[in-house]
Amino acid sequence: MLLSEIATKLKARRIGDGQRDITGVNTIADASGSELCFLTSAKHAKTLGQSAAAGVLVDKPVDDCAMAQLVVANVNAALITVLELFAPKLIALEGVHPTAVIESTAELDKTIAVGAGVYISHGVKVGPYTVIGPNCSIGEKSEIGSQCRLDSNVVVYHHCRIGNDCILQSNSTIGSIGFGYSFIDGQHRLIPHNGGVILEDGVEIGSNSCVDRAKFGNTVIGAGTKVDNLVQIAHNVRTGKCCLMAGHVGISGSTKVGNGVVFAGASGSSDHVEIGDGAVLGAQAVATGKIEPGQTVLGLPARDVRKELKSKSVYRNLPELAKEVKQLGKKVKKLEAAKNNKN
Repeated sequence: MLLSEIATKLKARRIGDGQRDITGVNTIADASGSELCFLTSAKHAKTLGQSAAAGVLVDKPVDDCAMAQLVVANVNAALITVLELFAPKLIALEGVHPTAVIESTAELDKTIAVGAGVYISHGVKVGPYTVIGPNCSIGEKSEIGSQCRLDSNVVVYHHCRIGNDCILQSNSTIGSIGFGYSFIDGQHRLIPHNGGVILEDGVEIGSNSCVDRAKFGNTVIGAGTKVDNLVQIAHNVRTGKCCLMAGHVGISGSTKVGNGVVFAGASGSSDHVEIGDGAVLGAQAVATGKIEPGQTVLGLPARDVRKELKSKSVYRNLPELAKEVKQLGKKVKKLEAAKNNKN
């Protein structure tokens, strides 16, 4: 695709030659002479002179830049568009594979695609243009909206509801029984989980992640929430809209999460915790009590980031502090001994 054609699609202001053939996009350091690169921070502008790229996406013109520039309002948004333009063109799944097993009471829109080895149970409803990849299993009376994508080996248990425009990546599981037991008569007895799971519109669930069904009511993942790989969301959790959860996040049962909350890698919560709108949990932070709206926290138990960083600073200096305390202890003993001798 000509660089000038890309500029037109991005509605970008072009500076420089637009007749270069572009075959993809890459980083400043790795881009070849047929690729675009991108500049998201002015501090990296000086490295453009070392790049072989044919052009660069920028949000403002860069002085003394030899390569062509596409000036856009938002580099990250433009980058997404360019990556979509050059995404691998895979063969689309179409129709219903002959090895799929679909119960007669299922209601499937005629536009959906169903891969090999899929099982769709009784009373399932699937909306228009949804794609169900190979070896998926959809449980009884579950509902899936329009334009969803279920990659291979996804399991949706019974009585779950998936909204529109949702993506469930390979091996994710929606609606498994929650981890709830009572110790009765010398053994752990599983508490029945009779509720369901609701994924609102635009939710994305990463590979090998699980969302457990509720004991009663529903576990709810708010619209626009994006969940990374290897994430565990327990029974009766309710999240707001547009939350982000990085890999290895674990959210315990009945936690309430506000809108726009960010969970960094391996962070999470204990059960029945409330996390306010816009809060940020840093890597490995665990909320054991209420997190206020907009608060950024670190540590276990999670607490305000400034306090935690001060504590970590002290912790790093503990060997030196211990040595100083030991020396002070010796001095105090000498002073007390001298005082006792005088007495």
